[in-house]
Amino acid sequence: MKRIKRKKAFDVEYEKKAIRLAQIETETSTEDWDKKELRTRAAYFLLNGIPEFSVNQTDDGKYRLLAAEKDFHAAVSMGATEFEVRVYSFTEKNAETFSLIEKLKAENLGAMEEAYLMKRLVKEYSFTQDDVAALIGRSRPAVANTLRLLTLSPEVVGLVESGRLSAGHARTLVRVPQSQQYAFAEEALKRGYSVREMERAVKAFLTPPEVLQQEKDAKAAAKSAELKAFVERMRSVFRTKVSLIGNDKKGRIYIDYYSPEDLYRFEEFLDMIESFDRD
Repeated sequence: MKRIKRKKAFDVEYEKKAIRLAQIETETSTEDWDKKELRTRAAYFLLNGIPEFSVNQTDDGKYRLLAAEKDFHAAVSMGATEFEVRVYSFTEKNAETFSLIEKLKAENLGAMEEAYLMKRLVKEYSFTQDDVAALIGRSRPAVANTLRLLTLSPEVVGLVESGRLSAGHARTLVRVPQSQQYAFAEEALKRGYSVREMERAVKAFLTPPEVLQQEKDAKAAAKSAELKAFVERMRSVFRTKVSLIGNDKKGRIYIDYYSPEDLYRFEEFLDMIESFDRD
């Protein structure tokens, strides 16, 4: 009988309560955050209310904030002194795991930040990619694609972290040798490549020239067959010789006539087409 592999869950109990600001410990302070970003979040809270925060009860009777540090300090900046919280009683390891999961679920992180947090869940806490996907509410391919960013060269990672190169552009470089990834990234930025254009450039680089030529010839043959079929249709409709010079982008079409009856028939075709336009 085939054994079913079950995904890990992180179901935990908590207690809701209100606690004072002085009882909450955080990794950062209000001064560590961009003031403009804090004002924006504070304005949102004035309209929609301050959210609940997740905290872990410590041995000294205080509470350690588990996630959403920016939102917490935004609330502090608007004068909040008491908070509705969910209180957990985690071990140190479980508290760290829960904090990583909550950050991935709720915070607006950069692509590389997400990749680092996911890697920690996989390497330090033995979660599979399926586990991570289930815990943070994403698909497994999305998790796998994010983790692939960590295989890029440090120079390309730096471009992503600085915001110069998008994660989508960076992922196209995963199959390129690390020694050449940065050159590709710089060329993409210089030329303003879209992700699709960069995918084509990478494919061209990785595909042997003879294979690319075969693909090009196959496309040309397909277009040639379509044009040939089009000319045959015109010959059948006009009941005379039709010739085409050119390709699917531009060229000339010649329609031969051999008698006044041929011209009269062509005129009837035109009258019919014009009547459709008038209708």
